[in-house]
Amino acid sequence: MIDKFQASMLGYAIGDALASPIEDVIRFPEDGEEIIKYYTKASISHPLSHLVPGQYSDETQLMLLIARSLSDCGCFSIKDLEKKFIDWFHSQKKRSEWRFPGNTVMTACRKLAAGATWETSGLLSAGSNAVGRTLPYALAFSKSATMLKSSIDKSCRLSHTDSRCLGTSLALAAVINMGLSGEEFSVDIICNRAIEKAQPYVIEMGRKLRIVKDSLKLDSKRAISNIGNSGYCVDCFASALYWFLRAEGKFDNMIIGAANCGGDSDAIAAMAGGMFGAWFGLSAIPEKWFEKLEGYEEIKQLACNIYRIAIPETNV
Repeated sequence: MIDKFQASMLGYAIGDALASPIEDVIRFPEDGEEIIKYYTKASISHPLSHLVPGQYSDETQLMLLIARSLSDCGCFSIKDLEKKFIDWFHSQKKRSEWRFPGNTVMTACRKLAAGATWETSGLLSAGSNAVGRTLPYALAFSKSATMLKSSIDKSCRLSHTDSRCLGTSLALAAVINMGLSGEEFSVDIICNRAIEKAQPYVIEMGRKLRIVKDSLKLDSKRAISNIGNSGYCVDCFASALYWFLRAEGKFDNMIIGAANCGGDSDAIAAMAGGMFGAWFGLSAIPEKWFEKLEGYEEIKQLACNIYRIAIPETNV
């Protein structure tokens, strides 16, 4: 199962690195618009124009920050997380490390750096950033519902206090856990499990995922128009789930489609990649995606460390 841990974290980073150079460039895909099929450099006017192909945005930076905290502590530590968020905030002053972070997470980190605690640093926001970055918790605590919910709740509230972030994160974690556990790949079962976990916090999740299921019969442009591709966490997760469900185990089709779907495409492609890896493992991701990916070896090692937390009796 360790390869699924690695594939999930790598799939997340691949989706982010592929989509981030065109994030906010496309609102909704238009007929005849150029499709990005491999890592590319952002245009000179894009905020990430200083990156080389294969480098990722703040989505993966923060996901890896959480993975490093788990790896360093061997468990969830909100104190260590506070420190790592502050250090990350200061690192964004370096051009090489600046990855187009959102205002909500930067404001929260600024408050932490000024002495606020995680209970008071967050803002009332339901942005996608708080959801995607919880991937390491979904892996580390896949066998402990209590630890999973507690760690995700605190981690989300550090920057995003809207309970819809918690609910959507639990939905994402549920899909990932089903993949790790080798459950049956069924659109209805996957959607129902996600709805079950999110429903106490996100009333609209049932309606949104019914749209996802109905949209699987449509062309992708119309489907994304129906589902939404904004930075709102529910839209992002629903769009990522749409691409994951329609891929039928074909990574290239999924990751390229998600990266080119417009809106908050880096978060959408990252979440889709994370879900795909947890279900299908490393062998289902073509080697070409690893060759230029920033931090490839570190991500694999962090995944191994998180696997030890999830399955402590193993000796990896």
